[in-house]
Amino acid sequence: MNSNQTEHINRIIAELKTGSFLTKQKRNAEQYLRHFYLEENEEFLSYHQSEKFFSQAHRYYIKDIDEVRIGFHTLIFDGLVKQQIVDSHKENLAFSIFYNNYRDELHLMANDAETRNVWISGLQYLIVRCAQNQQQRHTIRDTNWILSQLRFADKDKSSTMDRAECQHLLVNSLNVQLAEDVFENLFNVEAANKNADGHLTSDEFFDFFQNLTQREDLFELMQKFVENGDEQSIDTIFMNVNELLHFLQTVQKQKIMVYSSKDNFTIESIATREQALKLIEEYELEVELKEQKLLSLDGFRNLLLSDEFSIMKPWCSRHPYQDMTRPLSDYYINASHNTYLFNNQIYGDSNPEAYNRALRAGCRVLEIDCYDGDDGQPIVTHGHTFVRSCSFESIIRLIQPNMFKTSPYPVILSIENHCSIKQQKEMARILREILGNQLLTQSPYIKHSWLLPSPEDLKYKVLIRSTKQSTCESFENADSVDPSDLFIYLENVPYREYDYSKEHYNCCQSSSLSENQCERICQSDPMGLIKQTHTYLLRMYPNGLRQDSSNPNPIIGWNFGLQMVALNYQSDDRSMQLCYGKFLDNGSCGYVLKPNYLLQIEKSKFNPLNYSIKSLNSKDIFDCPVRLTITIISGQFFDRTSEDSDDIPDPYVVVSTHGIPCDQQTQKTNFIENNGFNPNWNETFQFDIQFPQMCLLRFDVCDYDIYSHDDHLAYFCLPVLTIQPGSSFFARF
Repeated sequence: MNSNQTEHINRIIAELKTGSFLTKQKRNAEQYLRHFYLEENEEFLSYHQSEKFFSQAHRYYIKDIDEVRIGFHTLIFDGLVKQQIVDSHKENLAFSIFYNNYRDELHLMANDAETRNVWISGLQYLIVRCAQNQQQRHTIRDTNWILSQLRFADKDKSSTMDRAECQHLLVNSLNVQLAEDVFENLFNVEAANKNADGHLTSDEFFDFFQNLTQREDLFELMQKFVENGDEQSIDTIFMNVNELLHFLQTVQKQKIMVYSSKDNFTIESIATREQALKLIEEYELEVELKEQKLLSLDGFRNLLLSDEFSIMKPWCSRHPYQDMTRPLSDYYINASHNTYLFNNQIYGDSNPEAYNRALRAGCRVLEIDCYDGDDGQPIVTHGHTFVRSCSFESIIRLIQPNMFKTSPYPVILSIENHCSIKQQKEMARILREILGNQLLTQSPYIKHSWLLPSPEDLKYKVLIRSTKQSTCESFENADSVDPSDLFIYLENVPYREYDYSKEHYNCCQSSSLSENQCERICQSDPMGLIKQTHTYLLRMYPNGLRQDSSNPNPIIGWNFGLQMVALNYQSDDRSMQLCYGKFLDNGSCGYVLKPNYLLQIEKSKFNPLNYSIKSLNSKDIFDCPVRLTITIISGQFFDRTSEDSDDIPDPYVVVSTHGIPCDQQTQKTNFIENNGFNPNWNETFQFDIQFPQMCLLRFDVCDYDIYSHDDHLAYFCLPVLTIQPGSSFFARF
């Protein structure tokens, strides 16, 4: 930002700290006038408590905020306006805050538009800054974050920390239990407790933390590539330009993205001293060392933990790079099941924010279960359960602004239609009215009419997938919208064996399979199932008995080429985590191209259940096997399983591969006792992968427990072929 922008945002932040009177709007029509303010250290916003006994103000942490939405575009405000509790002409005073992954909401009205705009601008700035700091925290030593730990542990508010407070912080916040002599050494070294008075000032605590977090693992790595490395200490070791270039070329084999514009880039190997020098200038924080063209241990750490050096190739995660001009049937598509739910399948609300959460996570297929409403307006709910309904119109209107924020490629509304013809016509009217030109109402021009259009053909378009029903009934309004006009592609038809579908179905039709049905067909007719995915979009959905919103293993459907493996986004279970990993690829756009041996099945004869047989005349279709050699070096800052737990983690790492059966492998490290802060493993594993295009690599950090089931602390998952080759890459959990 330039100086004027900086001055402007500083004024806004200062206003937020002073605070404003805002009215909280509740679902039950209650209203509360509260003085909201931004906390001094800019970590959360809160409000002054009411005078009620035992009342306690809520803290809304900036890091937990998902979105700040302007106006009345929420379900709560929508209802309050319709009930005339809120004046419809005061939309310029309203804004809403969504947090906790869209599960919680705060709806506010300001006294004037200027105040509302100050809060919106300030919060949006803080959210972006917080996200940037979260990324950089792995890269630089974040002074504000370190000092926030001091404020948290400073129970007597003396702005210093004694031994007890420091030990309490280590055990209860940073999950590290140091031996008494090790702690005393760190606490009493001259660089930390300079006055030897048993208390650390903020500056001394910063030095204490620096000593505590010194990276012995990276020091040992760095020693191997600098001259006389064995003679250097952790404080004096530096890498010059030539040493860094040698490391990047011969060990790391690093490639970088070079941008010619915002969206245009080339991928280049690091080959010159100028490139290495540029990295020193970017990642070394000490000005004197930059001037001497030297990289310190901290600078080396910053470089290795940057996005450019992450375990996933940045050009795979940041941009769609695959061919997006092939038919839709050639892609895996990120799909959700019963998207309107936040909880289990039995009770809760049908909530448009559950759709916004899924869209934000990269989902492109949204399921909507529609039923007749009592007032003539269709509703969305889970039939024959205690799930509370929401109007179909509210859902479409509130998700429309978010449909293409994360990806320009088509959104598919998979409508489970239980409505009468009359309310189907109302659904069609709503879709046309709200979505406008985004709604696909006629076929785009494509070269081959027997193939589906491509994601590129359908950019910024919404497709309707549903079942056609008879429209033989007569209506008073003969000019009303016919819902059959919206089924340009993806009419839902029953699944039939390959010979029948080849004879009777066309590319514009699509079938759904339950997970049990899919597993049976995978066993009984694997080739027929795969052949169908060459032309038609197939969808697999969870078994109806999964009332807890758990998910089937998506790998099964993907192995057989099913494009839409619909999962319950309500659950962050292992299956959902595999889905997140798969669709990190191709710029997280929600569409991932299938491997050639699934696209050219007549030639490849690929069968996931008979993977040892490869046709001699199709070797060019199959990818070459790869050998992964992975060393788990260390970890930092693993949280406890819950805030209420007193148990310091005993972490270990599970490394697993997920693909066709021959590529399903699991190995794990030993556990490190009582250290969630900076455990070191230095254990190496090897995986031979026969079909890397189909395979995901997954890391799980677990907490060993001798008496109970091991708890899950963190995970990271990515496709095998997106892994950067080299010596030292880091996965963020």
